[in-house]
Amino acid sequence: MSPTGSIQSTGGSIAGYMMKIAQGSHPGIEVLIDGHTPQKTYTTFDAVNGVVNITAPQNVRFDEVRITLEGRSKTFVENFSAAGTRSRTVARHCFLKLVMPLRDSDYPCPRVAEAGITYKFPFNFNIPEQLLPRSCGHKVESDHIEQAHLQLPPTMNDKEVALHDDLAPDMSKISYLIKAEVIRTGDLRDDETVLVEGVKKIRVIPAVQEAPPLSFLDDDSEYTLSKSKTLRKGVFCGSLGRITVSAAQTKALMLPPHSSPPSNSVVTMATLNLRFYPNSTSCEPPRLGGVTSKIKASTFFSTVPAQVHPSFSNQRNMFEGARGVYSTTVPLSSRCVESVTWTKHEPNGANQRRESNSSTSSDGSCSVIVLEEDEDILYYTAKVFVPITLPSSKTWLPSFNSCTISRVYTIDLSLSIHTPATGVPASTVSLHLPVQIAVAGNPEGRARLTAAEAAAELLSANEFFIPRVIESPNSRHVGSVLRPTPSAAAQHASEQPPNYEDFGTTRTVAPGMC
Repeated sequence: MSPTGSIQSTGGSIAGYMMKIAQGSHPGIEVLIDGHTPQKTYTTFDAVNGVVNITAPQNVRFDEVRITLEGRSKTFVENFSAAGTRSRTVARHCFLKLVMPLRDSDYPCPRVAEAGITYKFPFNFNIPEQLLPRSCGHKVESDHIEQAHLQLPPTMNDKEVALHDDLAPDMSKISYLIKAEVIRTGDLRDDETVLVEGVKKIRVIPAVQEAPPLSFLDDDSEYTLSKSKTLRKGVFCGSLGRITVSAAQTKALMLPPHSSPPSNSVVTMATLNLRFYPNSTSCEPPRLGGVTSKIKASTFFSTVPAQVHPSFSNQRNMFEGARGVYSTTVPLSSRCVESVTWTKHEPNGANQRRESNSSTSSDGSCSVIVLEEDEDILYYTAKVFVPITLPSSKTWLPSFNSCTISRVYTIDLSLSIHTPATGVPASTVSLHLPVQIAVAGNPEGRARLTAAEAAAELLSANEFFIPRVIESPNSRHVGSVLRPTPSAAAQHASEQPPNYEDFGTTRTVAPGMC
């Protein structure tokens, strides 16, 4: 063996030996959660209880045991320069930190962990409904943006607790954990040394209520709620007519509580409204083929706090060096709709125009614009119902917007249309509908306050801070209150609560005897 190799081997063994000595002098720590399993998912108001076991191999002095429930996010964006170099910008945010208070009686006295003895420190946490305002201290364009940032985000892209693929990129990560630290303080106030720490990660999917329908600009190319297309009789023939396919925003995909068994039931329904305008009365409506549905999950990530809800339209206008988006599509279903029948609408002869209005479907979906068309022409209508079922092979996170990470979903519907002419390929009309994914809360957990209850609670709290005027009582009331007359005392004695005499006898004292 060469001298160089001998020196490296000796140095490595010495370093490893010193590391073992250093580790051996520190206590061991273990975080145990009651009823925890690798498949368990925690939601809003769920209790996270357990105990931290600390065992020292030798006597170790310490000053504090700190147990916290923390929520952390991490994002990074890679940039490439013209010279071919690559740089990475990383952002970390601790948006949640709950500290478990420990009593002095929980510690040994003196605070020395004796060798071989296991010390137990219990902890009790509850998954909060929302974050504190200081978690979102940056500038935002409106209050509802801040309110969205104060909602708990779900666990994302944490391989240690993931059950299935949650469609998140490596550039974004959200983790929840129980952290325990054994701390020794120095002479200075901020001089702290962490002797040992233990971490236990948990999976959190908070309860998310359905939000109002998404409002977006007409020029937003990401969403298409209505589309028209001209159908031709043949390759070199004239037009058969014009077909318009429109749909409304569907109800949210409401996922059941994670405490209930998984279900593959249909959670929402999309409705395609078809309207065909033939060029002549002899033209029949086209034959429908099939409809395919897909769902696209888009994850927006940033290394700077977002002032607005991210979208594909404003993503292109913002500084690209600090933001990114990752989209992936999951196929849902493919259905044959040849049996859908058309309804014929004869012209009424009156040259009237249909007013533009907003109609709301019976399933509570968002309004959809009805195109202005003449009612004195012949047209056909049809409806195609498309059930939306989320596959259980993926972990579906709720829609959310946090300071640096957001998740939105889009339903892509493609309808194939066949014309009676031969040699003409089928036409396809595609719509892109925004859709939300919400999560029902734990039925055994604490119920959310209604708007009326929250207002009443706020009013009761505000009454405590209402200014009050305190002054000395009038002299004419002093005698009657502090020194009652015999008749007044007898009257008040009859108004005393039942069995009052069990606690003390009633005596009538003349004013002069006081």
